[in-house]
Amino acid sequence: MSEWECAFCGPTDAKRTREHLWPASLHRRVAALLDGGEQKFWIARLGKALSNEPTIRDVCATCNNGELSSLDNYICRVFDREFSLIRERGEEVKLEYDYHLLKRWLLKMSYNSARMSSSDAALFQPLLPYIMGKNQSIGRSVKLFLEMTYPSHLTEEEAHDGVPMTVRPAINRVGFVGYETPAGMKIVRAVHLRSFSFLLAFLPPTAKAASMQAFVTEFLSSRPAARELRASMSQVSLHCNGIDCWSSILSGMTHRLKPKET
Repeated sequence: MSEWECAFCGPTDAKRTREHLWPASLHRRVAALLDGGEQKFWIARLGKALSNEPTIRDVCATCNNGELSSLDNYICRVFDREFSLIRERGEEVKLEYDYHLLKRWLLKMSYNSARMSSSDAALFQPLLPYIMGKNQSIGRSVKLFLEMTYPSHLTEEEAHDGVPMTVRPAINRVGFVGYETPAGMKIVRAVHLRSFSFLLAFLPPTAKAASMQAFVTEFLSSRPAARELRASMSQVSLHCNGIDCWSSILSGMTHRLKPKET
């Protein structure tokens, strides 16, 4: 077999496989919870939702069936225990997690999205050894936050074109989130697992601890219901008061990261 470029491990002669945006094992779980409802996949570059899940054929069998599969298995276990439940506004939530397994999977998902949308894929290249579990220190430049998304209760004016009066965070999504700063709007990557919205901020690899902490302080001041997740932690407690589901969906459709902003 001739050599080609795997998106995760580089030049290889291993079998080429098809990578789904969402792991099939996780997609089946969400589909079962939708009770017969159809899950749509919003494609920002097309400006519409598709019934078929997008895929990309650029991952070798060794990566897909090895380390990436291990990450998917981890997130499915946590999904069954924590993420499958839709949380109500004000509800206290306690999440137990493995920091590096969680962040590596979130980065893998964001990288999948970036390659499919042709937006910021280059941003992930230096992080591939971390995603693949080969170099833990490389991941320190990515800050991870958790914010809870609660059900929205819409007005009659808002609930049109088939949108229900109550919109619950029943699906998984991956994309971007914008947040206000004194210098204007900034954008971070986001992976939404039903009520759980994980936000990934990419800082320069050479950033010092003081500048990283300054960023964290600025970010949390703009989103006070969010919490930073750290490698020294294995659990976090917070209330479901982050953002309502409908606002989160509209924000994800609006904010896109341009290559020059990476």
